[in-house]
Amino acid sequence: MLAQTSKHSTYVQFTVVHAGLYRNSDRFRFPMRAIAMIAGLVAGLLGVVVGAAPKPHILMVIVDDFGFANTGYHRQNASTPEVSTPAMDGLVEEGILLMRHYVHPECTPSRVAFQTGRLPMHSGQPGLCSPTSVDCGIPYNATTIATKLASVGYKTHHVGKWDAGMATPTHTPVGRGFQSSLNYFGHGNYQWSETEWGGAGSANKVPDPTQNPALIRDLWDSHKPAYIQANASYDNKIYEESLFLERMTAILADHNPSDPLFLNYCARIAHYPIQAPAEYQKRPNIASIDVPHRLVYHAQIEYLDDQLGNLTNIFKTRGMWDNTLMILTSDNGGYTKALGECTEFDPVKGVTCMSGEAGANNYPLRGGKYSFFEGGIRSNSFVSGGFLPSAVRGTTLHGVLHIADHYATFCGLAGVDVTDPSGDATGIPPVDSLDMWPMISGQNLTSPRAELFISTSCLIQGDWKLLTGFVSSASWPGPIYPNASSSDNYLSMYTAKCNPGCLYNVGVDGDMTEHNDLATAEPTRLQAMLQRLSELVEWTNKSTPYDASCQKGNTVFHNVYKGFYGPFCEIGTLPPTPSRPTPPYHPTPNKSCTYRSNSGLRPVNLLARTSATSETDCCKQCISNPRCTNAVFQNWYPEERRTCNMHSFTAAPGTFAVQINSTVCLTGRPV
Repeated sequence: MLAQTSKHSTYVQFTVVHAGLYRNSDRFRFPMRAIAMIAGLVAGLLGVVVGAAPKPHILMVIVDDFGFANTGYHRQNASTPEVSTPAMDGLVEEGILLMRHYVHPECTPSRVAFQTGRLPMHSGQPGLCSPTSVDCGIPYNATTIATKLASVGYKTHHVGKWDAGMATPTHTPVGRGFQSSLNYFGHGNYQWSETEWGGAGSANKVPDPTQNPALIRDLWDSHKPAYIQANASYDNKIYEESLFLERMTAILADHNPSDPLFLNYCARIAHYPIQAPAEYQKRPNIASIDVPHRLVYHAQIEYLDDQLGNLTNIFKTRGMWDNTLMILTSDNGGYTKALGECTEFDPVKGVTCMSGEAGANNYPLRGGKYSFFEGGIRSNSFVSGGFLPSAVRGTTLHGVLHIADHYATFCGLAGVDVTDPSGDATGIPPVDSLDMWPMISGQNLTSPRAELFISTSCLIQGDWKLLTGFVSSASWPGPIYPNASSSDNYLSMYTAKCNPGCLYNVGVDGDMTEHNDLATAEPTRLQAMLQRLSELVEWTNKSTPYDASCQKGNTVFHNVYKGFYGPFCEIGTLPPTPSRPTPPYHPTPNKSCTYRSNSGLRPVNLLARTSATSETDCCKQCISNPRCTNAVFQNWYPEERRTCNMHSFTAAPGTFAVQINSTVCLTGRPV
């Protein structure tokens, strides 16, 4: 092999027998069994004549909870680099840095938007959901991007996080047009056992499935639980991301380069619980970090950088890179919550942080994950690959685009119709996606997206951005965040009150850090955008729960799948039931308004959060929102911070607000 040095780092160029792996003994130890597999597969392909595919190969990379400031290319002016990302830096230098690529501030809505080409407020999934819910994920009859591409000859494969539903086999990646998948269904799992995480406040602090038989494991291989891979991960201490690279290596080795490829890689990094191999945590630039959450987070990112270096080098070795379009984006901003619990150092796993959701940094942007400030929705993103015209390589693009827009962009490049008659016929709002290739390729630097309906409380029109109600994580991090002071001073502590609205110019020559509220200076624009937002809210929607023959999830997970997640409807001896058509979305007259107090269950499916002065005021606001069925008036807050949380869910008898002194308003509307 030959060593080749660039200004970023040392790349090790293997001979073709070693598949051109990106490897540096000081940076990364690639699994030897994967190297052996690659070597054998590539050696068997030496005689194949590699030709250019008539359509571009598409490599879509979605990184989980990726902080805006957690890469080298966004830290060039920082006093300390803290994290080294030579592979991604190189891809940006050879590609396009996207400065206004928008997503939802939560995982599920962004992923469903990408798959369906619909904005989260139209996709049927405007908020987080659990894969164990029958109404979680992509609407049953929606046509996904994988289905579109497969219809014109693409070979389609999904690797990594799914988080777009699993109620029926149709809800899984293979049911959504992918020819194979190695995926997990939920938000996050433990990377050396694939045990379900359960959430930031979860009592599941035991990643070892042998210590608690009730714990569910989450890894799926196309049509069945991934027993072999999950058990190998646990027994042989194999990091989950290594399993993903091994699968992608096999996909690329088996692929005929003359066929167009769509590889959807959704990294497990960097969602909670945060874990990285000990050897990465012990790197000198990482080990010196004084906050364990930031240390482990940056160790993960350096692992991801090596992962992408290896993956793109395999594309190059197969002769595919020159005809590949690569898109990388986060699904939302990096998390900015309190510093939670971390473990002691393990010789293999290093430190694991399993609660709190802290470690990322979105500097200089305001806010982070769960917030509609730019730090939550302006994603860390770039385009790269040899398919890009040479004239746009090494440039920065400030045009507005949304993760849903890749649907139309990919359809346009593949030569397939972007419309979705199947989804439209069931009442799902039509595809929102716009073809961004003319802007990306440099034909036209003006974005076709003049308006972006982010949520019921957030609207973007060109350079201008409107926020309404209470907006979370209303503060700014510094270049080094979280730090020693973050234990009692973290971003999610702060809330901004935008009543009737906050107005910012977030364009290239404006205020992307959202320090200057221009609502008072621009009253005409403010009122126009408020009016437009109220019109758009009329046409938001939530998926109708899948109406099928379903079994109890836990029974299926333990008895059918032997302790793993998987579909629990339309399986076994139960006959399938056709999906119930989704009704058109329009305001529903209020039937009643009753109140319940004290503690109990928190309503789910948050539509909007606004300020309110009383439970009556909150209920009136719920009635005025066409999709609101229930609202929670949180009068336990100080008077200036009292909120009305509007939801869309079916309220069971005895449903109460979660906090004492909160009130649930029930409108009586159907979901």
